[in-house]
Amino acid sequence: MIKSLTISVLLTLLSLIGYSQYFNTGQDPASIKWKQIKTDDFQIIFPQESEEKARYVAALFEDLMEKGGESLQRKPKRFSVVLHTHSSTSNGLVAWAPKRIELYTTSSADNDAQIWLDHLATHEYRHVVQLDKIEQGFTRVLNYIFGQQATAVVVGLYLPPWFLEGDAVGLETSLSFSGRGRLPQFEQELRAQLLEKGEFSYDKAINGSYKNYVTDRYKLGYYLVSKARINYGDQIWEKTLTNVARKPLGIVSFSNGIKESMTNKREKVYLKMQEKLESAKFKIEGIDLKSLQYTNEYSDGKLMLYFDSMKELLLEWKIKDSELQLSEVQLLSEREKYYTNKRIPTSISEGKLIYLKQGLSDEMHFEMLSPDGKTEKLFTPGYLSNTDFDARKDHLLWAEYKQDIRWEHADKSVVVSYNINSKERRTYQHNISLFSPSFSRDGKKIVAVGSDHKGDNSLLTIDTETGLIGQRILAGKNEYYQSPRFIDNEHVVLILLNQQGKHLVKMNLNTQKKEVLFSSGFADMSRPVPNGNTIYFNASFAGIDNLFALQLGSNKLYQLSSSRFGARDAFVGEDQQLYYSDYTSDGYLIAKTVVNQENWKEWNGDYYEYPIAEKLSEQEEGKLKADTSNLDRFEVKNYSKLANLFHFHSWAPVFIDGLEAEADIGVSIASQNKLSTLFSTIGYKREEGFDNGQLYANLSYRGWFPIVDSKFSIGDRNSTYLTLAQREQPEQVDTLQVNTEWRQWEWENSISLPFNFSSGQYSRKLVPKFTYSLVKFADLNTRALATTPNNSLGLGNYNFIDESFTQEIMEYQLFGYNIARTAPRDVQYQWAQIFELNYRNTPWGDRDLGNTWSAEAHLYFPGFVKHHGIKLYGGYQYRSLNNSRFSNSIKSPRGMFDLYGKHIGTLGADYAMPLFYPDWNLGPLAYFKRLKMNAFIDYGYQDRRIENEEGLFQFKDDFISGGLELRTDLHVLRFSAPVDLGVRVGYENQSKGVFADFLISFSLTAY
Repeated sequence: MIKSLTISVLLTLLSLIGYSQYFNTGQDPASIKWKQIKTDDFQIIFPQESEEKARYVAALFEDLMEKGGESLQRKPKRFSVVLHTHSSTSNGLVAWAPKRIELYTTSSADNDAQIWLDHLATHEYRHVVQLDKIEQGFTRVLNYIFGQQATAVVVGLYLPPWFLEGDAVGLETSLSFSGRGRLPQFEQELRAQLLEKGEFSYDKAINGSYKNYVTDRYKLGYYLVSKARINYGDQIWEKTLTNVARKPLGIVSFSNGIKESMTNKREKVYLKMQEKLESAKFKIEGIDLKSLQYTNEYSDGKLMLYFDSMKELLLEWKIKDSELQLSEVQLLSEREKYYTNKRIPTSISEGKLIYLKQGLSDEMHFEMLSPDGKTEKLFTPGYLSNTDFDARKDHLLWAEYKQDIRWEHADKSVVVSYNINSKERRTYQHNISLFSPSFSRDGKKIVAVGSDHKGDNSLLTIDTETGLIGQRILAGKNEYYQSPRFIDNEHVVLILLNQQGKHLVKMNLNTQKKEVLFSSGFADMSRPVPNGNTIYFNASFAGIDNLFALQLGSNKLYQLSSSRFGARDAFVGEDQQLYYSDYTSDGYLIAKTVVNQENWKEWNGDYYEYPIAEKLSEQEEGKLKADTSNLDRFEVKNYSKLANLFHFHSWAPVFIDGLEAEADIGVSIASQNKLSTLFSTIGYKREEGFDNGQLYANLSYRGWFPIVDSKFSIGDRNSTYLTLAQREQPEQVDTLQVNTEWRQWEWENSISLPFNFSSGQYSRKLVPKFTYSLVKFADLNTRALATTPNNSLGLGNYNFIDESFTQEIMEYQLFGYNIARTAPRDVQYQWAQIFELNYRNTPWGDRDLGNTWSAEAHLYFPGFVKHHGIKLYGGYQYRSLNNSRFSNSIKSPRGMFDLYGKHIGTLGADYAMPLFYPDWNLGPLAYFKRLKMNAFIDYGYQDRRIENEEGLFQFKDDFISGGLELRTDLHVLRFSAPVDLGVRVGYENQSKGVFADFLISFSLTAY
């Protein structure tokens, strides 16, 4: 019984996840010529100008094949890698339907002390190992039945995101001398939370909260995965994944795998924790390990690991905390009610401070703090390439992403300036991406880091008046510039990253000569800021991010701060005050201290070692060390987009069409090529109303500027109905019940042009779409079933005119939106306009179905209280009298049947608000994050005209409905995809009654 129920649930979830089976991040420009490298283990597909980069990546994966799967005892089957080199994004992903890695090769503007591609390839390769590990046992059987989507479903159902990402961060750390596991900033959120707020519930920790800030899956996962490996052996995850793969129908197979490895060794772990507690230099309060060992008993292995790890981390961080000697700090901002970061404090005229503010209650924006303590919101920028900006007098300067008008993988990072007084925004955009800009002392130049399609990194200067590039200084092979700042009009200071780590460098722009001021190796440092003869910067040398200073000339290095959780973003004002950001569990606060070099303490040169990272490294067999001595060993060949147009990756004994988000009884096969240009579903579905179902094909080609969609189906239908028919002998008209059988062909083709005009904080899109639909009714066969009861003649011979005919429909649509960015706690858009225009007619074919046209708009405004929202809706539709085939294009008032008339109009108003944030668990069944309410009122109007033998009759009707919606944001069964669940209750005057609707929606894209 339980197993049958589990199978049913699995198949249902397979159908749901099948709606998103085509995982699509977008397309690269159509003009790109693609090449490939193929080995026995992998295939790399890349733009032809990036051949050198592709060979380097091939060398990385060659080494990773030997080292990256050791702890999971898995060498994955052959996989494909796609390099996106025309994007300014620094990211990567692994998808499993179809199986591939996608790497965005542009080096991050604030990358750690590891070459970006080394970091990226290691992390994403580990995901390949994880998913390939699942393809064994019964999951392998499911793979034969369902294709690659079976693995994706099992992973999505059973492997929590914190494991997937935490394990990958662990490998990127253990196979390198750097990695995020060796960054204090990666640790600080969880450490501050545990020391100041304590541990959260497991559900809150993995699913987030609107009430408290919760660290992300990468950071939480790293500590859970790493603590498990260190305490219970490096095979714990190999055994756990094997258990999941072989028992995918067991709901708790992941948890049981963890618990089996922990059970016998747990007491030893607590004894070691007790030893740490007893050997601490200072008395540590609030930890009773003896009682915790027995109170942390859970049937769920995930919970046991989570709470044990939190107690161990709390102990270790309390010991570390007790040994700190904190520096004095003067805070200029108080903790806010909800988590808020205030970063990059910069002093401008009249003692005013400008900084970036962002948190649970605020989208990122610039805020100004006056000497009297008053704050003012200045401006909301676009999506920053990295969290930084510069200022000179009344001008701000930063870099942000700019979307390409069509291609998702051709976005750029552009430089933007903003005049605080005139509120003028100016964009400096070139054919390469620009990062980390800063002004020269006189404000006439900008220095920035550039990155081109080949991945070459450079330092360049821009004239602030003309916007033209003056100089471009290329970095060396596998070298990257970061965070340049002018020392004077001739010299800049910057961070240089190469295979030996990070270096603080002074460069003469005229001679291009570099002088290494200080090398930190693989210890991280960032954001150098010169002032006089001193360079201030962030550094991880002490195990906590702190401010350091290097004196030019003497090259002496000083540690300026000793922060509890982390200090960053140094800026020295004209008043000789050192301003910076100091971290707390409620976010970064603005702090300052007096610059007094006489009190500075010279750094002793001891680099902190990260014990968790070092123990993980000991478990691996060596570091990543790709053989790049002879990259010509990798043969490069052409990659034909036409020859690789189809790539069938999944199939199912049910019908699933991810393009239409549709599931039915039947069979189907899905194709998505590796460049994500053609998406296809081919199959058979039962389809209600068809005698033997439908043969079905759906294709979407997105490799050109216009998106071309084509859908085809064929099936047999029949219909029984009453009609008048002419009897042959004797001649008379009979009322008959007849049945007509026919074959129905449907072919729908559309072309859409997705123009992306996004800029700054606004996401903007305009999509004209043209659709041609052909429905052919063929092989008609009508037969009489019965005549009217009072006809004594019975059935006779009738001349049914069974001629084939077609219906051809044209539809013209224009869809667009303008949406401003929002804060996490906003219940809906705060400022947005969404509209759609639609016209349909039948210019060709054998049947005139008339025409309709419609217009509708959604307008969003802020409510009367923060995070509240107002939404207004308006729609109008006209339809001609004889077009019964066309359905409504606009909404009807809620709670009512569709209005049907020649003229239809609808108006609606909503007021949405959050009620409270419970962070409440219903055991493992559900976790409730937010309860919200929406009050609505709708008005509808229709003008109906009915024509019969007695004449033309006109009806005009007005309808009103109104009510409340109570909804909650929750997570079900600890699944990461959020669910919006609720009920709508209202009154409508169409039937003069109360109505109630059940509301549910979910987003797999948020998984």
